[in-house]
Amino acid sequence: MMERTEYLEAFGVPEFLYTKPVGVAKPEIQKISTQCLVIETQNPYSFCQAGATQDFLFKMLAAIGLEKQHIQCIAIDATDLAQRLQQYDAKTVLLMGQGLSSDAKVHFHTHHPSEILANETLKREAWEVLKQVQQCLK
Repeated sequence: MMERTEYLEAFGVPEFLYTKPVGVAKPEIQKISTQCLVIETQNPYSFCQAGATQDFLFKMLAAIGLEKQHIQCIAIDATDLAQRLQQYDAKTVLLMGQGLSSDAKVHFHTHHPSEILANETLKREAWEVLKQVQQCLK
């Protein structure tokens, strides 16, 4: 059985193109920087799509001083939370969906905007969480 290097030699590929330099560190993955990362699980009324739910989310976050350009919204499968969080450098994380939980100090959980639009009694509870996010951003 031929080894990879033998194949590359057979094709005339110079050795320096396929040998790993000694002592070279693996490049660090560039993280997406944001003030507030807002995460939802799959939802038919996703705030990642333009519409009433997204408009309401941005109004909620504007009430605590966040502008659209400082917000990243993503929809994930609940099992992918840890992996997706590694891709971001977020000052705060707002979790809005079933099955999403974290005990990190800068992670907050509240109702999804579509739930609040359907049941206005949830507004007060969501506002209390948003005030905590605001304090964290100071």
